[in-house]
Amino acid sequence: MKYRSLFLKIFFCFWLAAAAMIGALNLMLWSSFIQDPNPERRRGALGEALNLYAESAVQVYDSEGAQTFEQYVNRSLKEAGTEIELFDGDGKPLTAPTAAEATSVANEIKATQQHVSHVTVLGRITWGRAVVAPSGRVYIFVTRLRQPYVFRGLPQWGIGLSILAAGVISYLLALYLTSPVKKLKSVVQSFAEGNLEARVAPQLGGRHDELADLGREFDHMAERIAALISSQKRLLADISHELRSPLARLTVALALARKNTTTKGESALDRIEMESERVNSLVGQLLALTRLESGAERVPPETVALEELLEEVIDDANYEAKPMHKEVRVLQLAPCRVRGSSELLRSGIENVIRNAIRYTAEDTAVEVSLTTRLDNAIVTVRDHGPGVPESELQHIFEPFYRVGEARERSSGGVGLGLSIADRTIKLHGGTIRAENVNNGLLITIGIPLSAVPAVIQPAAERIPVA
Repeated sequence: MKYRSLFLKIFFCFWLAAAAMIGALNLMLWSSFIQDPNPERRRGALGEALNLYAESAVQVYDSEGAQTFEQYVNRSLKEAGTEIELFDGDGKPLTAPTAAEATSVANEIKATQQHVSHVTVLGRITWGRAVVAPSGRVYIFVTRLRQPYVFRGLPQWGIGLSILAAGVISYLLALYLTSPVKKLKSVVQSFAEGNLEARVAPQLGGRHDELADLGREFDHMAERIAALISSQKRLLADISHELRSPLARLTVALALARKNTTTKGESALDRIEMESERVNSLVGQLLALTRLESGAERVPPETVALEELLEEVIDDANYEAKPMHKEVRVLQLAPCRVRGSSELLRSGIENVIRNAIRYTAEDTAVEVSLTTRLDNAIVTVRDHGPGVPESELQHIFEPFYRVGEARERSSGGVGLGLSIADRTIKLHGGTIRAENVNNGLLITIGIPLSAVPAVIQPAAERIPVA
């Protein structure tokens, strides 16, 4: 468990606060009794009670004798929890051996001729008073007060037990507060991985607090997102059918029209065919881009030999580049294995290479290399074209974005090739970036390497290339 977790923060904060409160309360109660030991001032009517107590005890001794007084002392100790000692006017003890505190109080009363005196030792008060009996004799009455009159503070084992109990309560409270957050985190991770049916409410039970409200709001959001993605998938299917079917019929109609047209009309039919193919390609690219952005495209768990895939892409690209007096040159092909879809990766890398062929100058070569760096396969594609202004490099992976005269519609692109490549590489957990080099543009692709042996999996649907 990480020490920066919300659970531990809440648990230790509650526990330390409770322990500090217990310690502070114990200290304040203890110090308040020790610093002000005067029983009359601290206990109000207790002073008057002690005066009556002293007179009553002296009267018992003076009138009924030492034996009755001893019974009175034992009863007082048993019932009231106090010890009584009696001295004559000269400070000599009239009862059993006395405590040092009692003797001290008696001697102080005799020496100072005070009627009342007291002393506090270790939180225990010894109180004394000079009393004149009905017979006229002078006695010094001394009593040693014990609990509940004197607070000594909690014992050490009581403080430890209180802190331990506070820790248990703090743990349960922290667990109660953070458990919904952990459940919400688990459901959010599941939802992000593509499980659109993941919901929080069934795991929260009967909670009705703010965290439960947050969970219900997430469930509401998840339902809306799932509905939107489902609607988008249906829309994609409808667009694919409604747009591609008329384009297919248009191609058939063009073939029939060529049979019945004159040479003069051939150029018009060629133009119609070219525009039809362009619209068909654009529709395919739009559908591919939408699938990637919506998360509808899934990466199959297959291992791809990237150097073999790149070799095939380069062969196809060279075949198209030669009529334009260009070529694709391999600088290095290191053996690399990555996890993902070979068809998706092929389409993404092919889009980058064809984009480079489109803008590299005649009689130059697009340079491609495949190396490894740490745990990533690195694919670089460099052209010898006009490059891209530094201020616009960050935008070239946005759909339909074209830069300056070098990337006008007349170049043959519509600005979707690099967007598809960007979404495809990121779908595989990789990165793609562009930078200007001398007389050209360099695009670097990084894809995480896989240590899993190759597994043959069914190929995914191929994404159209710009």
